[in-house]
Amino acid sequence: MFFGALQQQAVVPRLVVIKGEGGDGLTFHLSGTNHTVGRSQGDILFREDPFLDPEHAKFTVQGGRLFVKGLDSTNGIFVRIKSPVPLDHDDCFLVGEQLLRLDSAPLPSGEPDQFGTYAYSSPRPDGLFRVVQLLAGGGEGRVVSAQGGSLTMGREGNVFNFPSDRFISGRHARLDAASDSDHVYLTDTGSRNGTFIRLKGAQELFHGDYLFVGQQLLRVEIS
Repeated sequence: MFFGALQQQAVVPRLVVIKGEGGDGLTFHLSGTNHTVGRSQGDILFREDPFLDPEHAKFTVQGGRLFVKGLDSTNGIFVRIKSPVPLDHDDCFLVGEQLLRLDSAPLPSGEPDQFGTYAYSSPRPDGLFRVVQLLAGGGEGRVVSAQGGSLTMGREGNVFNFPSDRFISGRHARLDAASDSDHVYLTDTGSRNGTFIRLKGAQELFHGDYLFVGQQLLRVEIS
């Protein structure tokens, strides 16, 4: 009877804040149905985080399962990937401190104008897609083309290198064009700090998941 009572207890998911040095910080028990995270409004507040909207994200608990959804926030929610995931054109992802965007739109054909005149241009790359670096404060930084259908990212020895980013592993992540669809697959190649994709809708979270909400790195515990 004792162990049966334990098994019947409601599961209460938890969000654990990961501190800068990697240890556990505050733990939030999601004992209700809906919990809003934000800078100034909601159930869980991080008042000093300038990357959070006043109301940023909503966590919903249903039968012990946990779901998260962005509330049209400026910076969205980023979840750490655990296996290769498909990306569409303009999807964003995090590698270390780098915010990157996939550009998989076909390049213009390069036809001449109505008078038969060609515009000056650089040689066209042969890559099937490109990765765009998004800079702090707005604007684009480097744009790197894939080598054929693949592009590797990391600190050194890759197609796209970030030698001064201390949060990026030597060989951090890889993008590969799918042969049977328009998707490009993002794979974490054993990095220490993980690779995160920006969510486009509601998503279920599982025990051990990590996500960025503003500057807050959170770990999900469901047990």
